[in-house]
Amino acid sequence: MWKIIPVITICICAAFFSDRFSRKDERLNGYVYKEKFIWTIAIVVSAIFAGLRTRYNDTGTYLETYNLLTNSNFDFSDIKWNFGSNFGYNVVTITLKSLGFSNNGYLMVFAIVTYGIYIWFIHKYSTDFLMSMFLFICLVFTFPLAAIKQCVAVAFCLLAVDKAINKKWFWFIFWILIAESFHAYSFMYLIVPLLFFVPWQDKRTVMWIIIFFFAGILLRPMIGTVLSITDALGEEYTAESFNEGGVNPLRLLVCLVPLVLSFILRKQINDPYNEVNRAEGLCMNLAFLNGEIMFVALFGTANYFARLANYFYIFPVIALPRLFNMVNPKWRTLMKVCVVVCYLAFFYYEINIVHGRFDDDFRSIAFNEFHFFSLK
Repeated sequence: MWKIIPVITICICAAFFSDRFSRKDERLNGYVYKEKFIWTIAIVVSAIFAGLRTRYNDTGTYLETYNLLTNSNFDFSDIKWNFGSNFGYNVVTITLKSLGFSNNGYLMVFAIVTYGIYIWFIHKYSTDFLMSMFLFICLVFTFPLAAIKQCVAVAFCLLAVDKAINKKWFWFIFWILIAESFHAYSFMYLIVPLLFFVPWQDKRTVMWIIIFFFAGILLRPMIGTVLSITDALGEEYTAESFNEGGVNPLRLLVCLVPLVLSFILRKQINDPYNEVNRAEGLCMNLAFLNGEIMFVALFGTANYFARLANYFYIFPVIALPRLFNMVNPKWRTLMKVCVVVCYLAFFYYEINIVHGRFDDDFRSIAFNEFHFFSLK
């Protein structure tokens, strides 16, 4: 874990000083002014850390595929152009190879795009950037080190969400299509227009909970339908794969925190004093969706449904700090201390126990060994 501590420290310090030079409103409902430069240090450090790696989780598989790429003269003739084939990712990869990008140059490009958009989105929509960056590190930070295609697709989906919040529907569809060309599950974001409401204000929140509850209970009887959907998306799953073990219950509990906390604070959410706006309501509902899909993963293969849930893993990072500031002020500090301790424990559990020791699995080159282009 020592290898990741320096980058975590710098990111948290950047978020801390960015908050220090920003100004929040008196009710802690958001910012009157947001600092415009210091927060970008977190993007630079995160991208460099990710771009210098040579091994971690699926990184080796990505690099092996990149090294074996033979059609590197802007030859796109072998690409399948249906959305399930991830042709957008293939086009970019062939282009990078054709331009002579090195292995780490290839990784660096995707790291810059992914971490850049993630942290930009958090900075734009979080009402507590420091707490959001802490949660981002605990919940999301290591995921782009493994699932490159999925994470860059999520980044483009965040651009789509930004356009939806601003009611620019043409660009919303545009970015969804771009994301879909990188990873098939991006279609999940087409649900966004249905989630522009304040949680617990009417029956819609309960309706979505009931839908996903029965989706989990009825998953096994509906395996044939699910397999047809995954086949149409270009994913190959068998009925046996859906009989594998479900998601880790601890991971499910972590994903359900925003939903449970929002239920406890439902009166505060609907209090005009707290003024939950269009963007905040959407981020809360998408955070709930992360937990609701993860609930379905409890009954089926974690490999499929947990991957679907991970498409919305970033929204608790924005929703939770907003909910924390609705807690009674006399309990707020104690609650935040408990949050920090619990999420740090979960972070340690994830990267040192569930997936093996981080320091044993992660390898990287030194910064002075990095070259964007291959040396010949």
